[in-house]
Amino acid sequence: MEAVVAAAISSSSDGSQEVLELDVNRLYLDVVGGEKKRRVYGLESQGLTMYEDQNSTTSRNLSAVTDRIAQERIKLLEEEMLRMRENQERILQERVEAEAQQRVAREVLLLRQQSDDRFKSMEERWTRMMSEMALSSRS
Repeated sequence: MEAVVAAAISSSSDGSQEVLELDVNRLYLDVVGGEKKRRVYGLESQGLTMYEDQNSTTSRNLSAVTDRIAQERIKLLEEEMLRMRENQERILQERVEAEAQQRVAREVLLLRQQSDDRFKSMEERWTRMMSEMALSSRS
């Protein structure tokens, strides 16, 4: 591996002072002979994550299927969130309407009580006035 890295550095330097970025992982893959049975020597199962088989459409197809499934799940979750939001808005609207009806009912009851009190007061005054008039007419 050291010899391959040294050779890559010396072949790319051609006298310039630029520091070239080497793909050390790609060099290692070349040194160990690539992947066999979907594994890379010395990397165990992590080799799959580092080196995608460029000639295989299986990885790309799997990725496309995974992306499509993820997009469908996202769409379903967004629809569910929309339904939940609509349900919450409906419940909130029903609560607001119920509170408004309760307030109106309380106000109506209060107004009725006030008008009943006023009517009783007026009736008492009228009765008093009638009795005073009856007394004054007798005298």
